[in-house]
Amino acid sequence: MLIKELYNSIRDDDFARITLSKPTDKASEVKKIIIRMVLIKDKRHFSFVYRHPTKDITKNHTVSEGGDLIVGLIQSEFEITNFFTTEKHFAAERLPNGKFNLKVQAQKTDIKATRTHDKQKKSLLTKTDYLISLEILNKKEQIQKGKGDKYKQINKYVEIVDGILRKNKTLCKLDPMHVVDMGSGKGYLTFALYDYLKNHSKQNIMVRGIEMRSDLVDVCYGIAYDVGFKHLSFEEGTIQKAKVKNADVLIALHACDTATDDAIAKGIEADAKLIICSPCCHKQVRKDLQDGIPAVQSINQYGILMERQAEIVTDTIRALILQKHGYKTSVFEFISTEHTGKNLMITAIKHDDQVDMDGIQIKIDELKETFGVKKHYLEEAF
Repeated sequence: MLIKELYNSIRDDDFARITLSKPTDKASEVKKIIIRMVLIKDKRHFSFVYRHPTKDITKNHTVSEGGDLIVGLIQSEFEITNFFTTEKHFAAERLPNGKFNLKVQAQKTDIKATRTHDKQKKSLLTKTDYLISLEILNKKEQIQKGKGDKYKQINKYVEIVDGILRKNKTLCKLDPMHVVDMGSGKGYLTFALYDYLKNHSKQNIMVRGIEMRSDLVDVCYGIAYDVGFKHLSFEEGTIQKAKVKNADVLIALHACDTATDDAIAKGIEADAKLIICSPCCHKQVRKDLQDGIPAVQSINQYGILMERQAEIVTDTIRALILQKHGYKTSVFEFISTEHTGKNLMITAIKHDDQVDMDGIQIKIDELKETFGVKKHYLEEAF
């Protein structure tokens, strides 16, 4: 049970700390080990502090390596284990027969699953009431069990937008700035963006979320009203049919397959100053990859590699089409795959420089010919 709870806490991101004491080897110089989880370059690691009589030694391990190491230490190296999650305290004593005398009790005091290691960034979010309503935080403003990755994703998203605005001051001069979130879903990122723009950046904004599921629209609209986000609205509709002619900033995160292309096309048609999308699944191009040049077929025989190849080809052509329409594009990892598999982001910033449209189209055509792509949906989405 103890080992199972350990792995559950890693999965749910509510691991607080482990203290191992009373080494089985009485001559051991390590008298105690204190283990906590930290963030190193945005990735979770276990930090082991080895307590010696006259010094402490700290070593960091990946979650996978650290988890296996902890299990080994519990099972053979130390007799006493005190394991803390945000909700429970597991006190275990290993008996001579190898079994454990385990006691479990609820936490008597509040304990947070802190992840401090690198210099901590100050959050760009100023409010917590909507995060509580969205069940990201509990009423004590602690991260809900199982919502650690989502909370990190929200903060990373806002940091990306902040970086873009800092480098492109003309965007901040839009008054008001009209933002449209295509396929806003449960509204996690929509609310966070509104909070950042309105309360942190002091921007005059109008934010609109478009979502095809009426139940989610109702929920998000109610939360926006309850928390006083007066210039945030939600409406029922599809990306393909949405009217976004006045959009300055167009966002589409995790829109499935060609819905991402529909959103990009809407942004280009609206002459949006900024387009941000995080694609999800790439079925349209994948169907054509079987007809690529012979060298490509060695990739296509492996399903997972074919899928990744489809992603690369699809998103490269998307970025090139955006360039062709006067956008400076960037493609990068949104957030570590440890936190979400949907981790690629494309950003496009409108510019007034001359564009070699013919040259870019040649690159698009060459890619399509190489990989056997008959057409890319975005080319005909306007």
